Amino acid sequence: MNITEPPVQSIGSLIKAAFIAVVFAMVILITVVLPAEYGIDPTGLGEKMGLTVLAAPVVETAITPIVSCDEKPTIQKGSIEIVVPANSGLEYKLHIEKDVELTYSWRTSGAALYFDFHGEPQGDKTGYFKSFKEATLSTDAGVQKIPFTGSHGWYWKNETDSAITVFLETEGEYQVIGLR
Repeated sequence: MNITEPPVQSIGSLIKAAFIAVVFAMVILITVVLPAEYGIDPTGLGEKMGLTVLAAPVVETAITPIVSCDEKPTIQKGSIEIVVPANSGLEYKLHIEKDVELTYSWRTSGAALYFDFHGEPQGDKTGYFKSFKEATLSTDAGVQKIPFTGSHGWYWKNETDSAITVFLETEGEYQVIGLR
C-alpha cells in the first residue's frame, strides 16, 4: 500500500495567496462596505450599485413614534422626512380610530413614487386592507375620513436607482406607529 503525502505549499505561494486575499478584502471594503455602512464612496461604485442609500439615516422630526396603541390618540400636527432607498419600498403607519379625519400632504425630493394610501382593521387576521388612494405621483394631499379603527398609512415604492426623500405632514387624532 502506497500512502502519498499531501502536497506542501511553498512559502512563495503562501505569500502570494495572502497578498491576493488582502487586495481582494480591500477592494470589497472600498466598493461595498464603506458605501453601505458609512456612506463613504471613493470610487462611485457604491452609488451605482445602490449601496449608499443603506447608510442614509431616516430623519424623523416633530413626531415621536410609540410602541403601544393603548393610549388615547391626541390631536397633533406632525412632519417627517422618510428616505425611500433605491429600488425598494417601505411603509409609514399611524393608528387611527374610526370616523377620525386625517389631513395629510406629502411630496418627494424629485421623482414620482408609486404609493398606496391604505388602512388595515385592528385585530384582523385575514390580511384584509382597504386602499384609499393608489397612484404614481411626486406629491399628494387630502383629507381622509377613516372608515375603521386600525393602522393607516402609506406604502411608497421607489423604482429608481437613487434614494428619494418623502416629506410627509399630517394633522389629526392619531398615534404614530412608524416605519414598517
